[in-house]
Amino acid sequence: MMKKLIVATVQYGLADIASEEQFWTGIADKVRDAAEQGAELIVFPEYMTAHLLSLEPPMLHDEACAYLDHRTETYTRFFADLSRETNIAILAGTHICRAEGGEQGDYVNRAFLFFPDGRTEAQSKVHLTPEEQIRWPLVPGESLNVFETPWGKMAILTCYDIEFPELARAAALRGVETILCPSYTDSSYGYHRVRYCCQARAVENQLFIVLSGLVGALSEDRPQVDTGFSQAGAFAPCDLPFEPDGIIQAGETNRDMTVLAELDFHLLRENRAQGAVAPFYDRRPEFYENEHRKSGH
Repeated sequence: MMKKLIVATVQYGLADIASEEQFWTGIADKVRDAAEQGAELIVFPEYMTAHLLSLEPPMLHDEACAYLDHRTETYTRFFADLSRETNIAILAGTHICRAEGGEQGDYVNRAFLFFPDGRTEAQSKVHLTPEEQIRWPLVPGESLNVFETPWGKMAILTCYDIEFPELARAAALRGVETILCPSYTDSSYGYHRVRYCCQARAVENQLFIVLSGLVGALSEDRPQVDTGFSQAGAFAPCDLPFEPDGIIQAGETNRDMTVLAELDFHLLRENRAQGAVAPFYDRRPEFYENEHRKSGH
């Protein structure tokens, strides 16, 4: 396993675009720029391809899902080719596509991670927000994909997923040392919920979290995506040998930019072995199970 990972995480700017070509070209430019700066992995945000909806008149959510799903082949081919060309792994945000084996009209909010060797890993969002449950024709993911990378095991927890400690703990117990969190939050409230939960999960499980997000706004509202609030970053446990606040690197709030950070897995193992506290190892599962039985849940 490689001891260090240079990761680029994107504060992706929502802005008016004139064509689909402009959308894809803008993404390719960000990937090439990150690769030139030495990044080995780039993380784009949740709902990134929904930017394409700005090229069309406003749609209902089911119409928007069908519109985006029709671009799935283009999306996967584009990112597979770009990853191979630039020799960088690309978490291509999330993309709305048809649920495999689901009912007609069922869609998932799915993150795809493309590797230069042609491998692809995917993760459907497990916890749907109230809006996604009510307004979107989305169905939740039913399994957690823990996958091997040159930098150890990783998992993808999309936005709201990071607000559920059980999911990150399940990933950590399966050996995950880095959680990738593509997000879309349209307010300071939503952003800070996700951000603070990212940092809490890093402390609880003594691992790295990489957060990306949408920023900026479209000139015309779209019911699905129109404005974003984010400060992307990479986070570690708030303990030695890391910084007291657990921030490895963070961007400038709401600016269209890419944040580069170094994840040093030697330091992570040092933290797990010699940190002031060891919340990942000092868990008391039998105690929690007993309390769960008492609660009846």
